Amino acid sequence: MYEHAVVAAHFASASTGLLEELTELHKLGTRHLTLVDVLRSHHSDTQDEANRQEARRRLEEEKSTLEGAGFQVNIELRTGQPAYELSAIARARQADLILVGSRGESRFREFLRGSTVLQLIRKTTTPTLIEPIGDRPRVSGRGFRSVLLGTDFSDSCFEAERHAAELAAHAEKIVLCHVLEQEVIEDIGAGLAREQAQGRLEALVEQYGAGRDRVVTRLEEGTPSRVLADVAEEEGSTMLIVGKRGRSPIRELMLGSTTESVVRRASQSVLMVPRSSLI
Repeated sequence: MYEHAVVAAHFASASTGLLEELTELHKLGTRHLTLVDVLRSHHSDTQDEANRQEARRRLEEEKSTLEGAGFQVNIELRTGQPAYELSAIARARQADLILVGSRGESRFREFLRGSTVLQLIRKTTTPTLIEPIGDRPRVSGRGFRSVLLGTDFSDSCFEAERHAAELAAHAEKIVLCHVLEQEVIEDIGAGLAREQAQGRLEALVEQYGAGRDRVVTRLEEGTPSRVLADVAEEEGSTMLIVGKRGRSPIRELMLGSTTESVVRRASQSVLMVPRSSLI
C-alpha cells in the first residue's frame, strides 16, 4: 500500500521512533525508503564540511541498518527549509507516504518540532504519517493495530476514508467517528442530523466487506478535535486518520482547524491524507 516512503531522519532521538514505525510499514508492503536530512538554510554559513560529513555518516549508518531489515534505501542530504525539502523530495520521487516525528510545541530547537510538521502537512500533497516521539505522551501500541477515522463526509475526507478501508485488513479494530457540530444541529435539528449522519456511517461500514465485524461506529457531538481525542482514548486507538482540507494546489496551505488540532495534540500516530484533487 505504501511501497515507497520518504523518512525524515535528523536527530537520533527522532529517528528511533520513526525506525520502529517502519517495522509496521514493512508489514504493509513498504520496501523502498528515502532517508532525508535537511541542514537549515539560515545556518548554511556555519555548516562546514565536517558537519555535512557527520550528517551523511548518520544517514549511511541508518541506511545500512534498514537494508539489513530488507528495505531498499536511498539517502538525501539537503540544505534548506525542512518542510519544503521533504515535500519536494516526496513529490519528485512519487512517494506513497512521508514519515515524520513530532515533539509537539515544547522543544522549539528541534528540527522536527510540531511547527515544522504543521508546515509540512500544509505544503505536501503526499499522505503523511506523524509519529509522536521523545517525551511526548504516547498511547500503548504502535500505529496500525487500532485505527480511528475521523470524517465529516466531505470531499476532503474521501481519500482518508479510502485509506482507512484499505488499512482495515491489517487492523484489529477500526472506529469510524463523525462529530456533529452545533451549527448543523441548529440548522436541521438534532433528530434529522443524527439520522442522516448515522446513515452515512452505515454506508461507510459497507466498504469493509468481510471485515465489518471489526468496525465500530461512533456518532458524537461537540468540538471535533476534542471529541476525536476522547473517542481515541476510550476505544484504545493507536492511529488517527484525518483528511486535509484545501480546494486547489494554489490554496494548499489551507489546513482544517480540526486536522491541525489533532496533529498538535494527539498521543497516537496521525495519518494525514490530502484530498485527491490536490495530487
